[in-house]
Formats: sequence, C-alpha cells, structure tokens
Amino acid sequence: MKNDSVFTVAAVAALASVVACTTMEAQEGARVFGTSCAECHTPAGDERSPGVTLLRQLSPRAIVTALEDGVMRAEGAELTPEQRIRVAEYLSGRSYTEQLLPDAAFCQDGTWSGLALDAISSMGFGGNLAGTGYQPPELAGLDAGEVPDLELRWAFAFPDAGQMRAKPTVAGDAVVVAGPLGEVMALDAATGCVRWGIEADAPVRGAVIVGVGPGGRTTAWFVDARTNAYAVDVMDGSVIWKYRVGWHATSYGTGSPALYDGRLFVPISSLEVVTSGDPRYECCTASGAVASLDAMTGGVQWYHRVIPEYAEETGRNGAGTTMWAPSGAPVWSSPTVDPDRGLVYAGTGENYTRPTTEHSDAIIALDIDTGELAWSLQAVYGDAFNMACTTARYRENCPNPPGPDLDFGMAPMLVTRENGEEILVAGQKSGTVWALDPDYEGAVIWDTQIGKGGALGGIHWGMATDGKYAYAPIADRGSVIVDINPDHEPSPGLYALDLDDGRVAWRAPFPEYACEHKERCYEANSAAVTVIDGVVFAGGLDGVIRAHSTDDGAVIWEYDTTEVTESTNGVPARGGAIDGPGPVVALGMLFVNSGYGTFNQMPGNLLLAFAPRGAGDPAR
Repeated sequence: MKNDSVFTVAAVAALASVVACTTMEAQEGARVFGTSCAECHTPAGDERSPGVTLLRQLSPRAIVTALEDGVMRAEGAELTPEQRIRVAEYLSGRSYTEQLLPDAAFCQDGTWSGLALDAISSMGFGGNLAGTGYQPPELAGLDAGEVPDLELRWAFAFPDAGQMRAKPTVAGDAVVVAGPLGEVMALDAATGCVRWGIEADAPVRGAVIVGVGPGGRTTAWFVDARTNAYAVDVMDGSVIWKYRVGWHATSYGTGSPALYDGRLFVPISSLEVVTSGDPRYECCTASGAVASLDAMTGGVQWYHRVIPEYAEETGRNGAGTTMWAPSGAPVWSSPTVDPDRGLVYAGTGENYTRPTTEHSDAIIALDIDTGELAWSLQAVYGDAFNMACTTARYRENCPNPPGPDLDFGMAPMLVTRENGEEILVAGQKSGTVWALDPDYEGAVIWDTQIGKGGALGGIHWGMATDGKYAYAPIADRGSVIVDINPDHEPSPGLYALDLDDGRVAWRAPFPEYACEHKERCYEANSAAVTVIDGVVFAGGLDGVIRAHSTDDGAVIWEYDTTEVTESTNGVPARGGAIDGPGPVVALGMLFVNSGYGTFNQMPGNLLLAFAPRGAGDPAR
C-alpha cells in the first residue's frame, strides 16, 4: 500500500502535486515518443495499438501506469521514469499529477459504521463461487417489471482513468470497487460518496473480496497487476499481509481471486504475450498458474503450473535472440470453486511458442487441497500465438506457423440444470460454447458453434445462466489470426442456449448502425453478462447497456453510457466502451462499468448506478 493507510480529505490535499511541463520537456517527450512509440501508434502501425488521437484522450497518469504496470510495461522498461512522464505529458498536453479526489467526493454525514458482512449481495467475477452470473431475487432486489423504469442515480468518475476493469462487490449499503490505477474504495450505494479508500502498488484489475479475516477483522482481499495479493483491514487501511504470488518476471494479475473455506485462489497470467513483440526478448519462459493461499496468513498452500515442465532453449530467432519453449497457457480469468467435488476449475490460454502443450486452450480441474491436476479438456490443439504475430515488422518471435489465439478467457460456470443435474459450461474465443460433465473428467455433453471467433472473441469475458438457458455474448469484432471457421460469418450479439442440448433458443443480433457518429466504436458484445429472473443485462462496445428479456431476447431497456459527461464526485467524467466484467444487480440497483480503452476501444472512467424511477434510496 502506498503509505499503508486510508486516504482522507486531508491526505488528498497533502498528496496533490504538479510537475511543470516546460517547452524543453515537451520537446523531450515528443522525441522519446518518436523514437520509441510512434512505429506502433501511428496509422501505419499495429492495428491493435491505439493511435495518437486516442492516446491524447488519456491522462498522463494513465499513460505512465500503462508504461509501468500495464500492457506497455516492456516498452516502458526501456525508458527512465522521467522519460515516461515526458511522453505522457507530450501526448496528453497536461502536466503529470498525483491527482486523487476532491473534498466533495467524500461522504460528509459521518454515520457509516462499516461493511455489513452479514449482508453481502454480490462478490467475485461471476457473483458467486459457481461463476454463473445469476443473481437470485432475494439478493437482486430488482424484478423484471421494474427494469424499464431504471434511471441513473449517480456516476462515480475515477481520476485519470481510461479503463474500468474491476467488478464491484456489494456488502450492506457499501459498494467496494477497485480503480484502474490501484485505488480500492468503498462507496455509499445510495449516493456514490466515498466512505474510505486505499491504494495498491499497481492497478487492480479483478474484484475485491470481503469477509472476516485474521483476528475477526473486517478484511478486503485483492490482487494487483504485479500479482501482489493483499489482505487489508478495511477499518484503518492497514495491510494484514501482502505476498507476490507470481514468481516469473512477467507474471500478471488479471482475473479475480476466489475465497472459500479460509483459502484464496489466485489466477496467474503473463505479459510475455506482449513482451514477445520485441525481437530482442528471449521468448518465452512463463507458464500460467493457479495458486491457493491461506487467507489468514498469505502462506502458499499450493501453486499449480499449467505447464508442468520448465522451458528449454529451442534455437534462435532471426535477430539472433535465444528462443525458449514450452511457454504460455495463461489463466486470464477467475477460478470457479466446486466444494462438493473438491475441485477448482479454470480456463487457460494459448501457448506463446512451439512446441505446444496439452493443457493450453483448455478447461482444467484441480484438486482443491493439493492443486494437482484432476482432469483437463483441451478444445484447440497446437495454438501458439503472441503479439509479435500482429506487427508488420519485428515478427521474429512469432511462432511458425502462428495459431488462432483462441483462449478460454472466461471462468467456467458450474450450472444446475432444471432436472437437478450439474454441468460445467464455458465459452471460448472460437465462438464455441462447451458443456462438460464434471463427474466424468470433463467429458463433452454438447458443444455449439455460435460465433466466428477470433483473437478478440467469440466469447471473450463471460456468460451467465439461470438454470434454463446459458446466455452467451458474441464479440466477433475481427482480428482473426487464423480462420478456423471459414464458413461462419461474424455474428455479434447475445445468444440463449438450451442447457439440455445446446440448441440456440433465441438470438438478439447486435443493433445495426449502433456505432454511427461514434469513434473507436465496435458493434459487438464482448463484456460478460448478468442475469436476474426474466432479464439479461449485456453491455456493448458501443457503450450502451441493454436489458434483454430472457423469453426472446427483446430489448426492454437501454442506456447510452457514452452520453454521461458529468460525475457526482466532482471528477471529469467520460463514458466509453463496456467490456470486461458484467454488471452487478444488488439492493434493487444496477451497477455498470463504462470505459475500456484497450484494443482501440472507447476509453472511459465511470461506475454508474441505476435504480427504478420513484424508488427512493434503494440502498437504505
């Protein structure tokens, strides 16, 4: 934690600092950008890298964070701290600041007594251990008949942010959320004012987990991008314990941890998929992993490497750099816990180099007590891909031939069908939905192809289920590296699949012309979805959150989050693409993230709260 303490109104004023950007410093920023960045971030560069126009919409703090702990960490490592700041100031046209929050953002009533841990309404990426994205009526507090009357109650803007990645946790009347630059805060659910806040050492991309920790203290557990796992006393902001879980230099924390029976299950991914774009980088040696920590002490109980063997030299690339394999198979998503079977499930990604391995692009089941592999179902064999394959030049580290990059990027769902049988359901970036039998080592029950698939989905982040249907968002926004479905046209939208046989019950195509008059807009459903009885909530890369009837997919309510330009906490607001985690329904309210600047999409910095018109203060 920075200062290991809660930030307060007084601390905001004390920490605020401004670095003057002189003409000479601006010239230095332009020079560094031209020599180190322009090749990829200009119209002739990498199509998956944002252009200068989009970069200029980001804050200097957000740019520096990306260069230090984000997807540009490899490039940023070659720059000095001063050069990162100069580049950020040059692009944004603003001075670099440690901006936090204005006084008006903090609650002034002084009546809040702490998190109500006996009233947790929603927690974790899928909302529950099974990862189903389903919120039952007693926790949702919102029924289908009220959805058409939803209206915006408050809009919380995170300072200097361009991407909203963390899913809120709702406990009592508090909404606990992590910001994209390392902030962890508890907001008042009714108004959005800040009750308390702390800062991690790096961005926090997954959900914050809350519960009773060591000594009976109210505790928040979370993992930052550097794979530091934290247990923090939320009453005073003190760190109870902190442990860096990923041992590799490029280990990265992207998925949310899961808490069960005093254990914290942590997924580990890797930035080698990005650093491999440098032909001088010795690609690649990392392996995806899942770790089990003692939630009370932080002690490691087990650490499962998806690739059990360690990488060995395989030759040299065209630049003369040593190559390594096997590597990759990151775990981007959150684990799913199955207490009855004593298993933890996870999805894995592609290999980064050849030869490939048997547990990449797979659903794996691990023994909950030992971390040993119980079974694995590999959906695509031989998939080797890294970011070197996306550039016109410097392709030395691209596997030959490149694979299609078809991860399981979502957490598997442990689903109870209407007949009482349990199955595992997972969507893949190939556009395929898989139903597996957890009692027979993941045997395939059915599989249904509903999208064309590609490096950006297919099914990218997550599905939801109410026990009758599995609801699958399809992105299909291009970026097909290797076309394994040449006869299938791109078909973005929302699909409902019958859990008994996988047939498509209905499809809601993504609205045509949704991106008219919007830049960096894509007609695609990429974000995870959330379901309550009668309604599926799905966000689009056009920045619109839509509520679909579970009967036929008809849109019964929608809201364009890109039109939100003012916040209730006094920070400049910007709505953008809706991607990553699904929305949260709790306390009779709907909470939605808006803004996702990665992959050339619309950036934004908002957490939005909706409630039915005339409902008063639903959180009270």
